Formats: sequence, structure tokens, C-alpha cells
Amino acid sequence: MARFFIADRGLLIAAAAVAAWVLTGTVFYWAIGNCSEVDRMNADGDVEKHVICPWRLSHAFYYSVQTGMSIGFGLLSESKKASELYSCFHILAGSSFIGGALSFFVALMLTKQSDFLTRSERRMIKACASLHADAYHGLEMNEIREIMIMHPQYANALIRKLHPDAAEASKLITEYQKAQDNDRRKVATDILHEACEKLECFKDGKVKLQDLREIDEDHAGMFRKLVRLLRRKSNFIRIFCAWVAWVTVGALFSCLADDNDAITSIYFAIAALSTAGIVATKTVAGDAHVIFVGFYCLIGVPLYAMMLGSFANLLTEHYIEKKTTQKLNENLTEAETAFLAHLAGTDGNDEVNLAEYTELQLLRLGIVDRDTLHQIKSQFSKMDNEAKGKVKMRDFVHAQHLRSLEAPGAAVQD
Repeated sequence: MARFFIADRGLLIAAAAVAAWVLTGTVFYWAIGNCSEVDRMNADGDVEKHVICPWRLSHAFYYSVQTGMSIGFGLLSESKKASELYSCFHILAGSSFIGGALSFFVALMLTKQSDFLTRSERRMIKACASLHADAYHGLEMNEIREIMIMHPQYANALIRKLHPDAAEASKLITEYQKAQDNDRRKVATDILHEACEKLECFKDGKVKLQDLREIDEDHAGMFRKLVRLLRRKSNFIRIFCAWVAWVTVGALFSCLADDNDAITSIYFAIAALSTAGIVATKTVAGDAHVIFVGFYCLIGVPLYAMMLGSFANLLTEHYIEKKTTQKLNENLTEAETAFLAHLAGTDGNDEVNLAEYTELQLLRLGIVDRDTLHQIKSQFSKMDNEAKGKVKMRDFVHAQHLRSLEAPGAAVQD
């Protein structure tokens, strides 16, 4: 993670911007000489007035964060007109690009980059590589048998597909799991013979990765389906758990430091993160209180915004999938037809190949834009020095992965 931060210039610029924003606000509010009269709780539990003049650095930091992020707790108030004028610009910066930068940092720490290959597909490819088999071109029955032995979940899914009766399938799966290696090999062979007789995708004696993946996904056990669902929603779960943990931290602070009851403590934590600012810390006289609240809001506000965004995505996911299908089935508009004619005309005929059709549909769905596609084409053109329309895999595939692809096939004995 540290190397990633160092290597990415954009992250360093964003980090510098946030640090400069906080530091500039802190130094300005400290140097301008604001004075405030605040309530302070004495040792007897009574509240008395306390004058802070001028603000210390801790108060300036607290005010820089809570004002810049539009929380507005209200315990401190500015006494200088120049300070109020500066706050206008400080708030605009905090609610725009600084807020975006903070959200970006939180997202980088909590979200996991998506992969176009599923976990099960990557596992299958790795298993096929150990057998020197091409899963995408098609697997022979003996290769599938070895994969079933290495990864029993594929055997379990195939049994469930062949035997719809849950009790019968469960019995056969248990027998397969209890079998020793040699016996399991024989059972796997019997399962494949039955699959060749009953399943269309097995009748040619070869099965593609897509067919195996669909069988595995459609006929996996309930526990495996639950695990896969949690993996698909892992970003939201990670963000939500982090938000709950951060609310807990704020509530504990309010309960222990300000002696609030449980409900008021939770109220303070959520009000601070949502920028409502309804409940503030009871005193700003001590440095520890205001420094904690400043850092708590600086991290927690963008985390709260991310949680709301990821929850909204979770709610609209099904709707977006439905709209995507609808868009794919819609007739082309006049402008889209003209663009399609341009694509088809570039190679001298009126036919559209798969690459051109995919390009058009990706643009229609808004998944990519013209500039991104242009960058991809430009990158390909740089590698295609001879203008053949093809490039060598070694030009963009890691040498280690290329060696595994070029390894000679090894037949698996029956």
C-alpha cells in the first residue's frame, strides 16, 4: 500500500491539497486572534462561562475542520470580520474538491478493485494451468476429472445438476467426499460418463470453462452461494462495518469524555458524521477534546458519504441491470445508426464484426466513452508496428504468465 501511494502522483497531490487546506485554516484561525466565550463544566458538574482569547492551535484546528466541512457545532464563534470572510472560501473548498479528495482516500483504503474474472474462474484457470490445459478452448474428460478431484465443489455442482432430488444428490456428494483418492477418481469417472449421456454440453467430449462455471454457479450449495454473495457485496460490507466502528468510537468518546448517556452519545456520533452538528462536545477548553473531534470528523464525514453512496448503489443495482437489458434491446437512434455506419465503413464493407458491435453497445450503455476507446486503440496501434491488426502476446503479457501458456501439454492418464 505504501508503494502504491508513493507511485501515484495524483494521490500525493490530493494528500497535499487536504493537508494544505487543514493547515492553512488552522494557522489562519490561530493567527487572526479570534476570541470566544464558551461553557465549561467544573469539578462539581456545574456549567460556567469560560473565555478563550485568543484561540489556541487546538481550537483553530477544531474550527478549521468543523467549519470547512459545514458541521457547525456552534461552541466556538468567530470574533473577527476577516476570519468570517476567510471562512467563506474555506467552506467552499471543504465542501468541493477537499471533500472529494477525502472520500477518495477512504475509498482507496476500504474498497477492493473489481476483477473481470470471478474467484472461481481464477481458481479454475490456475488448476487448468497445472494440467497444461486450455479451459477456454475446451477441457477433455480426463482433465475435468482431475479438476473435480482437486476442487470437489465442481463435482458437487455436477452431481446436483444430474440429480435434481436434493436427498439423492446429498447422499452422492457425501459418498464422493468420503471416498479415498483412488476411489474418488473412479466415482468422478462415473459422474462424467453420466454427464456425457444426460448433458448437452458434455456430449462432444469437451467442455468449455463457461459451461463449467455456469454449472458451478447454478448448482452450488447454499453455503457456497452465500459466500459468493458476500464476496460480491464485499465493498459495501467493508464500508458499512468501518462506518459502524467509527460511530462506535465517537459514541464511546461522547460517553466517556462528556459523560453522556448511550442515546445521546450515539446521537453525537451520527450528527457529527452527517454534518448535522446538533450535539457538540460539552467543552472545548481542553485540547484533547477538540483535537479528537477534529480528526474524528475529518475521517468520519467522507466515510459517512461513502456509506450512503454504496448503500444507494446496492438499492439501485437491480434497476440498473434491468435498464441495461432494456437499452441493449432498444432500436438504434438515428445518430447511433450513423455512427454504426461509420464503424462498418472503415473496413470497406457494410458488415459489422464483433469488435465493432461491442464498441457500439459499450458506448450506448455509457460504460466507456469515446476518449477511453481512442486511448485503447492508440495503445494497440503503438504495439502493432507492422499494421497487421494483430500484436504479439509478449508485447503486453507478463513473461512468467506467457511461459505458463507456452508450456507443452501434458496428457492425464486414465
